[in-house]
Amino acid sequence: MRPKQSAKPKLGRLEKINPADYWQNAADFQHWLAEAENLELLSDALGLALAPLTEGDAAEADTETTPEYGLFQDAETDQIVLVAVYPGATETHHIGHLITGAALAEAETVVWVAAEFTAEHQQTLDWLNQLGQDQVNFLGVEVELWCIGKNAMAVNFTPLQDNLGESDDGADDRDSPNQTNVAAEPEPEPEPEPLTDAQQANLDFWTGLCEQMDRLGSLVKPGNPTPETTMGFAIARAGFRLNAILDLDHRSLYTELLLSGIDAHAHFYLLAHEGELIADDIGLPLIWDDSGDQTCVIACVLENVDFDHRDHWPHYQAWFCDCLERFYEAFFERIKQLDANGYHATPRQRVAPLTDALILPASQRN
Repeated sequence: MRPKQSAKPKLGRLEKINPADYWQNAADFQHWLAEAENLELLSDALGLALAPLTEGDAAEADTETTPEYGLFQDAETDQIVLVAVYPGATETHHIGHLITGAALAEAETVVWVAAEFTAEHQQTLDWLNQLGQDQVNFLGVEVELWCIGKNAMAVNFTPLQDNLGESDDGADDRDSPNQTNVAAEPEPEPEPEPLTDAQQANLDFWTGLCEQMDRLGSLVKPGNPTPETTMGFAIARAGFRLNAILDLDHRSLYTELLLSGIDAHAHFYLLAHEGELIADDIGLPLIWDDSGDQTCVIACVLENVDFDHRDHWPHYQAWFCDCLERFYEAFFERIKQLDANGYHATPRQRVAPLTDALILPASQRN
């Protein structure tokens, strides 16, 4: 008799996401990083104990920095740490901003976070550390975003090894006379799995949508087309996402604003207080759904879709373009001004009444 196999959770497909598709700009990235749980992730990667500046230290530091800068302190040493974040690749003009910001804030540590570092900029960090002579420490950190399935996302901060400079026993690897620098052979990229017919159709549809948005000069900036049934777009700040969804099981298309995180419900109810104004601005029937634990959705739907006939796709893509544009214009400024502290409610309190409130199929957010 064969042994009974133990039940195991289904493994998801790991996909890398372009950080610029999640954080709209450096200010959006910095706003996300300022949240305690996110700052802890960066602290763990650096081996520091980053915390917001105390009022006294903040008053002493010159805080007239650009939006991509954040001033923190190492809770263990009380030293000022300047963190500059960029969702894209490093650029040469960033270096001048880093040095200027460090001088104004009198920072002892400068952390440069970016999606990709060029070899020249890594070398520049090493040179700056040599000039600093232990007075100012410049650290480079690469940021990666990954997702499993449609909604589960994770961030990974990877410090550049040349900036850390210390081996496990505390010795400086670059100063070791017996250290031999051997270039490691790059591991070959694994061959991607072939797309199914359905995934290829999704990819073709989203590619056409992105092309149409580019031609129209849409306010909504498309990222890379995906073979999944959902394509996301950045809007205003972290914790908010515009999604275009193919719900082929129900022959429907959805355009939605997805609110996520611990403040999702507070933000949702604050927006719901302006529900009638928002509906007038968008000019379409809206679905308001607060049934998720840490997610809420405001959406509109196009029903009776025949996705199998590709000659209908331009009409569907035009519908997405129009809806995404309407959502962006209606919500962008409102989202930037939301303050979860301004909403006070008892646990699980729901806003009432929501006119013509509907609930999205649960499959949309699985």
